[in-house]
Amino acid sequence: MVEVPDVPTTETDLPPARMISVFFLEMGGCAGCAMEVAALNGAAWADRRGGICFVHTPRHADILLVAGAVTRPMVPVLEQAWQAMPGPRALMAIGDCAINGGVFGENYAVLGGLRGRVRLDLSLPGCPPSPTAILSAMARWLREAGFPRSSVGSQV
Repeated sequence: MVEVPDVPTTETDLPPARMISVFFLEMGGCAGCAMEVAALNGAAWADRRGGICFVHTPRHADILLVAGAVTRPMVPVLEQAWQAMPGPRALMAIGDCAINGGVFGENYAVLGGLRGRVRLDLSLPGCPPSPTAILSAMARWLREAGFPRSSVGSQV
């Protein structure tokens, strides 16, 4: 049997006017975290994201979500994405590789993870973390950070 989500019936059930926009940047690695984020961005999770949407440009983003080990060629891309974002903005690292380099050690092509290099607003370990874990961590952080949304992650 297919479950049909409840249809909003009152004004308080409707999504808030302010969406939280996320720009996703895969830095390098196995792309396991990227696949989990792609799943989270898919139609199967649309009703559970609770006002969190993915955008295709950092100019429209509130959050820069980074996965994968930091490769040297991607450093300028990361910097440009961060500078293009309007404030206030947040930097979130998901997966072991984005946090501390994971299985990819520092070498001529890889710098490792973001921890210790920049200030992270949220880091979610895992290899890879599930869409549920990613969404739960983002929703929890958004509530704790006091984003102007009372219903962020209410369906997580």
